[in-house]
Amino acid sequence: MESVVLLALRMGLLVLLWFFVLMALRALRSDVRSAAGVPGARSERGAGGGLPLTRSAPPRRLMAVGGPSEGTWIDLTGLNEILIGRDPHCTFVVGDDSTTRQHARLFRHSDEWFIEDLASRNGTFVAGTPIEQPERVGTDTNIDLGTTTVRLVP
Repeated sequence: MESVVLLALRMGLLVLLWFFVLMALRALRSDVRSAAGVPGARSERGAGGGLPLTRSAPPRRLMAVGGPSEGTWIDLTGLNEILIGRDPHCTFVVGDDSTTRQHARLFRHSDEWFIEDLASRNGTFVAGTPIEQPERVGTDTNIDLGTTTVRLVP
């Protein structure tokens, strides 16, 4: 009798374990479909909870919308990488003393733009959150570099 109960408990535990494995696989599949932008996916946000995956107009300019360099912009046509900082050799030069000489790098990967902090002393912030690794940015997302705020605009 004891062996039958023990066997039933083992089988129940095995069924429960497989249930958890299948639920984990289902959640992973849903996350992958969501991140890939597959229609009908459950989530509207990317894997990091960042920008919505719906496609908006592609950015055409990088524009300073706040700080000492407000109003300056650069056309993104034909560019895949933009070095942002005070150094005159940067692609996008900002006149801000709180910005490092080579503060951040904005680069294109596929059809998306990413910002990477280049070990700046004051940090780089995306939508008010400090970044430590390349972070995806979309149009109308504020990128703070010192007291300068830049944004990709369509």
